[in-house]
Amino acid sequence: MAGYNRTRYVEELLEKTESQPPSFTVHLHPEHWILNNGSKFLYHNQIASLLDDIRAHRIPVDFLDLFDASHTPFYDGCMIVELLDYRPQRNKEPTPEKPQKTRVILHPNSESLYADICSLNQRFMCKWTDNDALEVESKLLLATAPPLCLDPDPHLTRIANHVLRVSTPTIPMSLKRKAAALEPEEDESGKARRAKIMSFMTRPPARAHTPRYDDSFLTSAHN
Repeated sequence: MAGYNRTRYVEELLEKTESQPPSFTVHLHPEHWILNNGSKFLYHNQIASLLDDIRAHRIPVDFLDLFDASHTPFYDGCMIVELLDYRPQRNKEPTPEKPQKTRVILHPNSESLYADICSLNQRFMCKWTDNDALEVESKLLLATAPPLCLDPDPHLTRIANHVLRVSTPTIPMSLKRKAAALEPEEDESGKARRAKIMSFMTRPPARAHTPRYDDSFLTSAHN
């Protein structure tokens, strides 16, 4: 049952990596935001889709090449983002002297799994068949997914579903809000996200980022 408690997993991972550097840092200012110590970005800029990924606790697939090129650290297949929020909590309040600091865990998902399989296929000179790719996918899922509940008891199923539901970390307030303008997310954001997923899934498997899994299980799949 412990494998279904996502909050406990996040807390344990944050505690274990407390002294470790984050995967990357986002500085949130009233009118712009900064990735690590780089350039300033506006909240309506295209690259601000990274903030949507952080808000949804998912690894940003579209930025994997950038992170791999900069040797961004991963922890248990996840990314740890440090948010430094310099924005006042209420309108007309002065900018705080010290930012509010929080850490967020970004989890792998179906998109990042697909990107990893494409990258692994490239390492084997694109010689994998569909069956090879499916076998690797099954091994990745087995290594990263929580244990399956195979007990047919409906009471146990309800308990497991309840634990999963109440322990799932809540989605943080939109990172794109300015100076505590607490407006709901626009429908256009969801539409843009779905369009980006469809665009990603139709790309040729030519990603070159480094997968974040151990190679021990790949030999059997390739053979």
